[in-house]
Amino acid sequence: MKAQDLIRQWAKDGGRKLGWLADQIPVAKSSMSRWIQGGIVPGAIYRNRIAEITGLDSLRDKEMWK
Repeated sequence: MKAQDLIRQWAKDGGRKLGWLADQIPVAKSSMSRWIQGGIVPGAIYRNRIAEITGLDSLRDKEMWK
């Protein structure tokens, strides 16, 4: 499963919106959108932050985002 799918499922299961996640990182909602749409792979610092927030350690791996 790709990182984008894991994040969508995490958000859905937790009743969260992706905008909330963007606020927690913090990044612009437009950046989060581009990451989730697969247009851009987030930098390592952002991948690590997403993994910390979601508890999904596999999101640290750049290959998960391709």
